[in-house]
Amino acid sequence: MWLAIDIGNTNIHIGIFENDVLYSSYSVKSEFPRLLQENLEKILNPATLAKPQAVVLSSVNPKIEVFVIDYIQKHLFVNPQFIGKDIPIPMPVLTDQPERVGVDRLLNALAAFERTKTWTIVVDAGTAITVDVINDNGAFLGGIIAPGMGISSKALHHYTALLPEIPINRPKKILGKNTEDAISSGIYWGTVGMVSRVISMLCDELGCQPAIIATGGDALLLAPEIPIITAVLPDLTLDGIGIAYKKRLTSNIRN
Repeated sequence: MWLAIDIGNTNIHIGIFENDVLYSSYSVKSEFPRLLQENLEKILNPATLAKPQAVVLSSVNPKIEVFVIDYIQKHLFVNPQFIGKDIPIPMPVLTDQPERVGVDRLLNALAAFERTKTWTIVVDAGTAITVDVINDNGAFLGGIIAPGMGISSKALHHYTALLPEIPINRPKKILGKNTEDAISSGIYWGTVGMVSRVISMLCDELGCQPAIIATGGDALLLAPEIPIITAVLPDLTLDGIGIAYKKRLTSNIRN
């Protein structure tokens, strides 16, 4: 048994792998990293599970990363391995600056292509929204990065005098009759329109119809309004960690 931990800007995702299979997963808010400790103490109870043989980390949040590493070393007695540092992502990156592409985007791309084996677009709807392209040879080509719905709500609140910050849900109507509904409608339908249009433009630019896969905390909220999305896979990043770790182990055995 081994652990995959994906440290994001908003959430920390934890996956428990038994050999190559993702046995279970759960998430905690990144702003409350001690919840990670409490949950790990429950799921790693010696009466139910042995200590993990390995812990593999993916992170885009250095501040929270420090806390997680400290806990793992002190309580799980293993040194975590990092995706991108200790474990390479086995995917060609055909961008201008490959070293600057977020590890989460590459892991999503790796896991998505492992499923499709063809041209693929991955929509990750989280703190930021990314729409990324993988070609039919399994290479990462690039994509777009836009503000997520939560960030948009925060920005309207912080950069205006009177607009409130609100949680974004699917509005019942497009026409907002009050400030809160108007904000919710603007952000939600604006995001749906942006993602739909970007996918359409990418398909035109690529000259093909890729498989469209969505992931991220807001994927289930957006996907029903974007019919071209063929699958919503909440654990895509954890799957990517699993694939990279497995290929690293296989490579070490061969060498």
